[in-house]
Amino acid sequence: MSSEYIVYKSDISYFSGKLEAFLRYKGIPYEAVECGRAEMRRIAIATGIQKMPAVELRDGRWLYDSTPTLAWFEERHPEPSTVPEDPALAFLALLVEDYGDEWLWRPAMWWRWVPIASRRAVGYRIGRAFAPRPLASVLSWLFGARQRREWLWGDGVHRGNEAAVRDMLLRELEFLEDVFARRPFLLGNRPTAADFGYFASMFRHFGNDPDPAEVVRREAPRTYEWLARVWNPPGERAAPAVWQWPEIEVWRPLLERICGDYLPYLHQNALAFREGRKRFDYRGAHLAFEGTQTTHYRVYCRERLQQQYGSLDEDARTHLEEMFAGVGGLEILLRDGTIASGLADRFHLPQEAVGDAASVRGIWGQARN
Repeated sequence: MSSEYIVYKSDISYFSGKLEAFLRYKGIPYEAVECGRAEMRRIAIATGIQKMPAVELRDGRWLYDSTPTLAWFEERHPEPSTVPEDPALAFLALLVEDYGDEWLWRPAMWWRWVPIASRRAVGYRIGRAFAPRPLASVLSWLFGARQRREWLWGDGVHRGNEAAVRDMLLRELEFLEDVFARRPFLLGNRPTAADFGYFASMFRHFGNDPDPAEVVRREAPRTYEWLARVWNPPGERAAPAVWQWPEIEVWRPLLERICGDYLPYLHQNALAFREGRKRFDYRGAHLAFEGTQTTHYRVYCRERLQQQYGSLDEDARTHLEEMFAGVGGLEILLRDGTIASGLADRFHLPQEAVGDAASVRGIWGQARN
C-alpha cells in the first residue's frame, strides 16, 4: 500500500470532489481509486453503506460520509487549519457546510439530469464505469431516468416549482459573487468547512457538467476562479490565517435561505421521521415540496448541528443570535428539541470493516451522484 489512505471516489461525484479538495489543501497524500462495480461492492461490504467516497486506512478501518471524514482528518492533521479560532465563526462555517451539502443537492440534481447535454455526458461516463461498453449507453439512459424519478419528480419537484429549483443555482451565484469580490474564500484568506461544503456541488456538478458550467462561467467568473483556488491552493495554504466575520448586508440572502428554508426543512423532516411518515409536505419561506421523501440521514444532520450549537459558550451564542436576528433567528434549529436519528454511532469514525454482504444498508436517501 503506497499511501496511508486509499480514497475510493469518482471524478463526477459531488462529495468525492469535496473530500479530494480538502485533502489537497491539507497536503495529505492519498491513493485515489476510481470507482466501478467492483469498487462499489467493496465499499458496500466493508462499510455497510453503498456510497462514495470512502477512505480505507492502512489498518483496515474505514472512513465514510464527507462531513465526519473531514472532521477526522482535521483532528489528525490540524495544519493548515480549516477551523476559525472564534467558536461562533467555526459554528457558522459548519452550518454553511451542512447547507451546501444537503440543500444544494436538489438543484445539483436538476442541472445534471434535466438538461440533455449534461444528462447524456454524465450518464455515459457512469455507464462506462459500471457496464461493458456495449451496454454503457443503455445503462446511462436508465440511470438518468432513475435519478430524475427518484431525486426530482419523486421528491417533491414538479412543473409548478421546477423553475424555482433550477434558479436556486442563480441565487447562490449572486451571493458568492458578492463575497468573492471582497475576499478569496468565504470567511477569510483560507478555506473553511463552509468553502468545502459549497465546493461539493459547485465543482463536480455546477462547475463541470456542460450546461451549468456555462452558466457559472458566464454569470459568476469570480466563483469560477474560487473553484480553482480551492482545488489548487498552495499559496493560500502557506499564508497566516486571517478569518473575517461576514458583512450582514452581503450575507443576508444566504442567512435568509438558511433560516427561512433549510433549517425549517430539517425541522419538518425530523418531525416526519419521528412520526414514522415516509413523506411530508415541506413548506419554507421561498420553496415548497409536496410529498418530499423523509430522509433519515438529514435527521442526523440536524442532531449534529444542535449538538455543535449546544457546545458553544454564552458569548458565542450571543454573537450568532445577533447575526441571525434580522433573518428569523436560529430558534427553528432548536424547536421541538432533539429528535434522535440513531445514526451517531454509525458515524463515529473510523469504523471496523463490516465484511458481510448481507449487512449492506441503504444510502439513507442520498443519491450517489
